[in-house]
Amino acid sequence: MNVLVVDDQYDVVQGVIAGIDWESLHIAHIYPAYSADEARELLSAHDIHIMLCDIEMPLESGLELFKWVKAHYPALQCIFLSSHSEFEYAQEAIQLGCFDYILQPARYEDIQASIERAIHKIHAEAHMQQIYEYGAYWRENEEFLLENCIRSFLLDSGKHPGQLMRDLSNLGILIGASTPFCSVLIQLLKPGGSSMKTELKGLLSSLAGSMEGALLFVQLDRANCLALFYGDGIAAQAVESKMKVFVAAAERELQCPVACYVSDMGQADKLKQHYKALCHMRQHNVALYSKVFAMHHLMHVKDSSYSFPDMENWAMLISHGSGKTVRDEIHDYLLQQKRLGIISAEFLARFHQDFIQVFLTAAKHMKLDPSDIFFERYSYTDYIGAYTSLDKMLELVDFVLDYVQEHAKDEHHVHSPVDRAIAYINQNIEKNCSRAEIAEAIFINPEYLSRLFKKAKGISLNDFIATQKMEIAKSLLTSTKIPVHLIASKVGYSNFSYFSQVFKKYCGLTPLEYRQQSDV
Repeated sequence: MNVLVVDDQYDVVQGVIAGIDWESLHIAHIYPAYSADEARELLSAHDIHIMLCDIEMPLESGLELFKWVKAHYPALQCIFLSSHSEFEYAQEAIQLGCFDYILQPARYEDIQASIERAIHKIHAEAHMQQIYEYGAYWRENEEFLLENCIRSFLLDSGKHPGQLMRDLSNLGILIGASTPFCSVLIQLLKPGGSSMKTELKGLLSSLAGSMEGALLFVQLDRANCLALFYGDGIAAQAVESKMKVFVAAAERELQCPVACYVSDMGQADKLKQHYKALCHMRQHNVALYSKVFAMHHLMHVKDSSYSFPDMENWAMLISHGSGKTVRDEIHDYLLQQKRLGIISAEFLARFHQDFIQVFLTAAKHMKLDPSDIFFERYSYTDYIGAYTSLDKMLELVDFVLDYVQEHAKDEHHVHSPVDRAIAYINQNIEKNCSRAEIAEAIFINPEYLSRLFKKAKGISLNDFIATQKMEIAKSLLTSTKIPVHLIASKVGYSNFSYFSQVFKKYCGLTPLEYRQQSDV
């Protein structure tokens, strides 16, 4: 905290500065000023909290200076030190809002006591201002703060229900430890705009108006909201009934299909447990049914309800290039099961497993490598998690069968053993493939392959392999900063010295010389 001492008499200013125990008052800086103009400069340059000021000064009085101060620094506290006892001086000073008016000569102890009282007032006003600002912030952000405190409670396993009740109490929501709750997780099945939350809340509030108790509505994320019904008059069956009306009204009036998951009744200490159960129910709604699910009648799909079409026939159709037919049949089958209302997470997990077996059977017949699609072309995470959603499952089916169909076309367009050999060489350039290995991979006699290759390309198979490796090595040397020894291994040479010899024979330069020449 800083103080400004203003008086046209040098001795008075220095006497005040020397006579007050500023350290005990925790005053950081004391600034002297000998005129109103000098005081203005210091006030503009520094953060001043208290001003000790004389009234009678040449050119401009302390009262006139204080008028300017009140207009520009209304929080500053002013203590007038004046030798004038006239009532009108004191009256004007008080009317202007000065903190104190002390007649000179005065004891330094009295001046210090006045300063100390001014400091207490400044602290009190700052505290009140903080409370006011906090109150305004709470009022302006009440909805956000409500959502934040409930979200943080549900997601933070370490937070106690007592903390939630204290946070809600700060927002004016009084809930006791024995207050009954019924939680409803609301899932938006189609993405909505920014106003959808407000519209859903309004619709829900109007439907819940006839129920005893109160409602808290929280947006968890873009696709999920949480409604907390609480109070002595709340019953789970009544909430479930209202939510059925809500689901129908949301789709009819807002064109927003929703699924609602309703908990049993419980007190605050059960909220987290119930929320986890509702999230588990949501995970089981893999077909995204727009309906109400309640904890007391969780949907269980029995094994007898799982009827799979002829898997062997599907595998045969896929391997013979009829993937489109299989895809159409799978779409029809799954959508029919959805209409029957029997698709669950368990159902889809079993279908996912069986479909992968169908694909693996077809892939074996077609000599396809399944890892090519599940590790290189399709996201492995999406492949693993496809059973968590009917839409994801259908996307996986479409992708896999499109891949198989495209590969079947490619197989028909592979013309000659030479083309197949070149394709195999390029796919395995990091290996040291022998003629026998290549011939075996494309189902042809090694000697016959050599003769065909020489006739078609004009060079031997081994020379072609070496040329391909050297061309790739040249490209890597000029377009990357990969160390030369790693480039050697990438094109199938485990012996670096031998790679350098072959490269120099092919290019006339060592690998390092070739890279340096390319950098020039």
